[in-house]
Amino acid sequence: MKGIKIANVVLLVAGLGLTLLGIALIMADGAKNGHDSDSHPVVDPDALPESVQDWLAQGDALVAKHNCNFCHRTEVPKDATHIPRDNCQSCHQYKSRPENLAPPLESIAERRTEPWIKRYLRYPYPIRQNSGDRMPDLGLSDREVVVLTKYLELKANDGIASLPSWKPEREAEPDPQRLAKGRELWTKYNCRQCHTLGDDEIKPTYDENGRPHLMPVVFAPDLSRAWTRVRPEWLAEGIRHPAQRMPWSGMLQTAMTEEESHELAWYLTNAVPAPKVTVSASQVMDVLRRRCNGCHYAPDKNAPSSANPEGGAGWLDTWSAKPRKLDLWTLEGVMRGAVDDLGNPRPTVVPYAENSPLLMHIKGLKSPRMPFAANPLPSEEIELIEKWILSGAPTPRNSGGIKVNPPIEMGD
Repeated sequence: MKGIKIANVVLLVAGLGLTLLGIALIMADGAKNGHDSDSHPVVDPDALPESVQDWLAQGDALVAKHNCNFCHRTEVPKDATHIPRDNCQSCHQYKSRPENLAPPLESIAERRTEPWIKRYLRYPYPIRQNSGDRMPDLGLSDREVVVLTKYLELKANDGIASLPSWKPEREAEPDPQRLAKGRELWTKYNCRQCHTLGDDEIKPTYDENGRPHLMPVVFAPDLSRAWTRVRPEWLAEGIRHPAQRMPWSGMLQTAMTEEESHELAWYLTNAVPAPKVTVSASQVMDVLRRRCNGCHYAPDKNAPSSANPEGGAGWLDTWSAKPRKLDLWTLEGVMRGAVDDLGNPRPTVVPYAENSPLLMHIKGLKSPRMPFAANPLPSEEIELIEKWILSGAPTPRNSGGIKVNPPIEMGD
């Protein structure tokens, strides 16, 4: 019996010793790997860069991660004997197939505003009128969108700083005589050879081998809605100095005067009126309340038993997503929008925008398609919402005690 007691004591002491050793090893390993909260605070994965160098370095890393340079090439020809064109595509095609790669990353923010870039990175859509090509949806996180937007702005700093202060204004009732003068310039400089503008539509023609008779026609953008996507102070500069402002485009340099470039820029901004308002906000709200009421509603302590008083799934942190705080039950909530993963406001409706977030989700052009886990909206209801947004998303002057009516025509 005495031998058994001694053995038990030995085992107990040995067990305690091993336990203390294990605890010491765990603490040492934690300190080594930065898990000691006092001396090694946990890094916030959503934290943004603090210096210009960090912004550029993280932007470069994202460009490499997503292979952005596969399309956004930067080797613009410097030889004066060549027509400046991205990758010398004017002559060197892959097996005679017409291709046109995306503009250099260094030039994008010079002619696009910050809100437009952010929205386009999340919701890419076709811009070239006769080509279905567009940037692929890379599924970027909110942090990646912010970093890339800032990165593009930093890369374009010199170009942005060199832009003039003059810019054309979008007018509710443009002067007919000035429109006629702009039309004369549009014709004089043969802009219609490549670009569509309203009813003045251009389509490519092809030879028997499938090659277009005029390459720029395939890739020139439709200018009818250029005012919604182009930095206004860039527009006259781009028209007058294409070889400097967008050498990848192949747009021909002309002997246009500064006054003519201003008039033509104003004309492009005002030539095509916005679609007439045929849909009211109340019609849109009727659809949203019927189709989206299962998820997108705000907290309400007096909510019926069928609803969550803390808000719907589109308001709370649901399915591993952070809270979106999107209320589609009230017009005020629709115009206020949602919240992204970083806690920043994210618009739901952008007047006149073809890639307005609400529109992209209900059309199934962005995942998840909405309504979530339900049948898609009928085509006539999608069309109704689209007409409302493209006509400027007009709203009553006052709603819920706050003004939500956008400017006459809000471009970005």
